[in-house]
Amino acid sequence: MIAMILAGGIGTRLWPYSRTMTPKQFLNLGTTHESLFQETCRRLETLVSPEQIYVVGSETHQGELEQQMEQVFPDFRPEQLLLEPLSRNTAPAILWGILQIQATQYREPVIILASDHLIKAPENFISALKSAEPLASYGHIVTFGIRPDRPETGYGYIKAGEPLEVGFKVADFVEKPDQSTAEVYIQSSDYTWNASIFMATAETWLDEFRQHAAEMLAVFENATAKGKELDDPEVIRKIYQSIEAESIDYALLEKSQRVAVLPVEMEWSDLGSWESIYQVSKKDGQGNVLRGNVISHDTQNSLIFSSKKLVTSIGVENLIIIETDDALLVCDISRSQEVKNLVETLKKNERHEYKFHTRVMRPWGCATTIQEDTNYCIRMLEIMPGKSMLLQLHKHRSEHWVVLQGTADVQRGDEKVILKENESSYIPKGMRHCLGNSGKTSLQIIEVQQGEYLGDDDIERF
Repeated sequence: MIAMILAGGIGTRLWPYSRTMTPKQFLNLGTTHESLFQETCRRLETLVSPEQIYVVGSETHQGELEQQMEQVFPDFRPEQLLLEPLSRNTAPAILWGILQIQATQYREPVIILASDHLIKAPENFISALKSAEPLASYGHIVTFGIRPDRPETGYGYIKAGEPLEVGFKVADFVEKPDQSTAEVYIQSSDYTWNASIFMATAETWLDEFRQHAAEMLAVFENATAKGKELDDPEVIRKIYQSIEAESIDYALLEKSQRVAVLPVEMEWSDLGSWESIYQVSKKDGQGNVLRGNVISHDTQNSLIFSSKKLVTSIGVENLIIIETDDALLVCDISRSQEVKNLVETLKKNERHEYKFHTRVMRPWGCATTIQEDTNYCIRMLEIMPGKSMLLQLHKHRSEHWVVLQGTADVQRGDEKVILKENESSYIPKGMRHCLGNSGKTSLQIIEVQQGEYLGDDDIERF
């Protein structure tokens, strides 16, 4: 079996924890000390060999993906990580992943799943995948329907039709229903939640793309007709610039006659809102979910998360309170879906909080903002062993580096120096520079940026 994990989402309804540059799949919101993405990888370990797991994500999350994959699969190969230059929804992502599978493996089942879902009964999930293998081998696209335990209006539904040897043919895909319709669905055994987990052979996927999404497939095939490879970033960028964004449901599944549904009994959630986090979390005697530095008095049925500051509450109920270093969310628990609208407002007003945390992952490590103003910014840089920034310069700001821990390899123009703890270097505006760590331990640097403009687009790389 081959696995493909889709890791390109941004999870705006879980702001301020989930942000464009650090979306929910890379956060610890599940049942272990690892991120949702890492939990997804672990879940597959007993069924799929590590070298047969492909991940499709965004190139803006390259640093986070590489670091988290390395923690789970230390020997993962670069070709297992497919980095999308633009967001084009799930259909192009799945097609690119399928086309990366070797032709000799076209008849092997491919399981496709999201990286940000919570599954509390992995043994039931693995059993369902094994049960679906014959269906997939016979040419079906198998989708996994979760038996509903409540009238949920935040999920799409699948209606089962004609029974098969295992599972059922799909009679219909149903959009998110209103409350009264959801209550009807839960009384019927025909309806399950659409978990957006799929299994089919690469051969079946390509046949169905050829029949129902031929234009999209042609763009990929034409790009490689002249001997170009799909692992060439420039080839992929041109492809993604020329295709429309489409979900796999709309582009293919709702049109195909080969889709089957396998109902599964397991505790599952797409963690699509703070309310869903509350629903799947263990509650105290007052019905509260409290995490971090929180003290509550006379508080009921609320979810309160603190990442750092002490958060207190008195005499409230049915609230969501989420604290991070630079933002605080307070809302009625029944209106948590509207957080997405709030994020759109932040984006429209050009507030950086919709996009960045104070701590941002990079391919070389991470950068944490300590303090900033209009003309200066103080950051902690952590550079992993063997990693280095690209050679670059800034036209509008200077930088001052002070080594706190480790040994720094510094290039200033044509000069190369090694800095040890408590040593520093000054980088004036317009000077080419580079910072790296050739040592075996983490390098920690205090960086002071100063200038009339401190935006990320004031970087010219070489």
